[in-house]
Amino acid sequence: MAKFDLIGLGNALVDSEFHVTDSFLKKKGFEKGTMHLVDSDEQTNLLNSLEKEYGKPSLACGGSATNTIFAASILGSSCSYICKVGNDKNGNFYLDDLSDAGVNIDHSVMLDSNINSGTCTVMVSPDAERTMSTCLGISSDLSATDVADEIFSDSRLIYLEGYMMSGDDSYDACMEAIKLAKSKNVQIAFTLSDPNIVSAFKERMLNVLNSKVDVLFCNDEEAKVITDLENLEHAIKKLGEYSKKVFVTLGSKGAMILENSDIEYVEGYKVDPIDTNGAGDMFAGAVLNRLLGGSSNAEAAKFGCFLASRGVTVFGPRLQREDYLKYQKEFNSL
Repeated sequence: MAKFDLIGLGNALVDSEFHVTDSFLKKKGFEKGTMHLVDSDEQTNLLNSLEKEYGKPSLACGGSATNTIFAASILGSSCSYICKVGNDKNGNFYLDDLSDAGVNIDHSVMLDSNINSGTCTVMVSPDAERTMSTCLGISSDLSATDVADEIFSDSRLIYLEGYMMSGDDSYDACMEAIKLAKSKNVQIAFTLSDPNIVSAFKERMLNVLNSKVDVLFCNDEEAKVITDLENLEHAIKKLGEYSKKVFVTLGSKGAMILENSDIEYVEGYKVDPIDTNGAGDMFAGAVLNRLLGGSSNAEAAKFGCFLASRGVTVFGPRLQREDYLKYQKEFNSL
C-alpha cells in the first residue's frame, strides 16, 4: 500500500494579500486577473506602494500546488510536498504551515542562501478578481536533482503546477518527476495555472502534455490559449488528446469534464464572492481527494465546485482548517 496518496511539486510562496481598487491596478499597469513575474526589487517597491495606500497585508502560505495539496491533506488524503525555500522567516513560516496541515515535508529543501524564499503579492479588486505579482526567489532553483526517486515508490499520484514552466531548473524538475512517475506507474496530474504563463511558456506546457498526463486541470481561458481554439468544446476535446481526464473550471457556472471524448457539465453554486484567489487550487484539491477515494468524475467535480464556492466567500486563498471538514460533511449530506 502506498505511503502517500498524493505528492505535490511546485513553487513555495508566502502570499501578501490586499484589497485594491481598479484604478490602482491600472496605474501600476497590471492586467486584472493574471499573474505577473517580477524580480525582488520590483516586488519590494510594489509592497511599499500597497502598504502606503492600503496598510499591512494579510499573510498566508501560497503557491498553486501548495494550496491544492493543503486542501487534499485537510480533507483526508495522505500528502507529501517537494519544494525549495530559503532559511528565512518566510521559509520557516511556509514549511511549518504545511507540516501543521499534515503534509509530509521530508522532501522539501531549505537552503542558507542570499536568495530569499518566494513571495506573491495578491491584489483583490472590488469584483473579487485576484491579480498577482510573484517573485519566485529561491523557489525557481528547484531542480531535477531535488526530485528524489524513492518517493515515487510510495505514492499514487503526483500533482504538477504550470507555474513551474517559468524557470529552466523548475521545468527540468517537472520533466524529471514525469519520467520517474511513469517508471513507477504513478499517475500524473497537471494544472495549466494561468493564461499568461500558458502563453509565455506554451512550448514547455505542450512538452508536458505530450508526455500524456492522467488528469488535467485548467480554466476556460487557459484551455483556449493552450489549444489556440476559441470554441470551448473544441478546445476541451483537443485537450483530451493529452490527458485521460480533463477538468475545466467555468467560475460560478461550474465545470466541464472530458473523459473518453464525452463531455459532462457540472453546475456551480451561487454565492456572493469576496476573493477568487486560490479557488481553482481548492477545486483541484477537492477533486483529487475524491478521485483518489474512488468517486466518479462528476461527483468529484461537484465537490470541487461546492468547496471552491465556499472558498471565494472569504478573504485569502484558503478556508479555515475546520471549515474544510465542515463543508466536506455538509456536501456529503446533500
